[in-house]
Amino acid sequence: MRCEIDRSIFAELLAGVTNALPSKSAYPVLNNITLDVSNGKLALAGTDLDTYVRRTFTLEGPSEDGTVVVLGRKLAEIVREISAPTIKLASTERSLGLEAGRVKASLVSLDPSEFPEVPKLPEGVTMEFPLSTWFELFETVSFAATKDESRPAMTGINWEVSKTETRMVGTDGHRLAFISRKGKFAGKLKIIISPKVFPLFPRGEEKFTVHMDPAKVGFVFQNATIITRQIEGPYPDYERVIPKGYPAKALVEHEVFAAALRRAAVFAHPVGRLVALDFSKGKLGLKAETPDVGRSEEETECDYTGEPVRIGFNASYMLEILRRLQSEKVAVELSNPLSAGLFKPVEDKPDTEQTFLLMPIRLD
Repeated sequence: MRCEIDRSIFAELLAGVTNALPSKSAYPVLNNITLDVSNGKLALAGTDLDTYVRRTFTLEGPSEDGTVVVLGRKLAEIVREISAPTIKLASTERSLGLEAGRVKASLVSLDPSEFPEVPKLPEGVTMEFPLSTWFELFETVSFAATKDESRPAMTGINWEVSKTETRMVGTDGHRLAFISRKGKFAGKLKIIISPKVFPLFPRGEEKFTVHMDPAKVGFVFQNATIITRQIEGPYPDYERVIPKGYPAKALVEHEVFAAALRRAAVFAHPVGRLVALDFSKGKLGLKAETPDVGRSEEETECDYTGEPVRIGFNASYMLEILRRLQSEKVAVELSNPLSAGLFKPVEDKPDTEQTFLLMPIRLD
């Protein structure tokens, strides 16, 4: 194969593919990606056997068809360090050569037959979905998914679409993030997908097509295809978990609350990151203490209704939630020191609902 490509475009294509490669694997071939030139297009592909990603780009200059398999991250490292505007690629039987300005390099290549077989696109449910909406939903909830592999369903994001609504949920058992958006959608689906697919999605497109069967889900874009296995369920019954009708509610200025939490977090113990919140009429108190560091105590104004409540939360978890609440004021709904707290935006976007649930830490 032989072609010439803009360095920045090539770097972006590589990043979109190498993100799919495993960090560790018993199969060395999975550290490689394929570069294929055919009919004036360059296609890059990589996989960790759970997720397969393919990115394509239409070449402008002359090219020769062919396929080469090389170490993906090593190629990406080389390209990142090149300052020349264009890169020439040319393969031989055993290597891939790069030329860019005064730089000449080559990577050892494998026989293309050693690369895993390309999975077929699922042939079940097919529907179109707006990409900007998907990004908004996923960025809101993905942080809450667990990394504990012993609970496989909760390592994924629960995504549901109906004719009039789409929603996503992430949870690790200590916190839960929920977002829904009203609208008109082209079909129905309910799947659990890994947050690892998020960095693989290309930016700048208006929509994508979802292809789904009981085992896999495929996302097809104008110049990219991602096929990943569905995570087996069942997913936790999040609607039952989210409480309704809490008796106490506080309205706090978003930036004031976040700033006070950041200050208190300096003194929070490294284990648990505990900050005690004292809610009472007209005020919110924040306290944190670590014996060998010191202690912090602060008060700020809030609009509070209900009986006074003193409750402890993980400061880092609260700050992660606040970063995703895009409103000037935050509503905190409470029942008692041992029940989960709810964090919501006061000014929801039209047709959008957000709820974040956080389990408390027992205060001695």
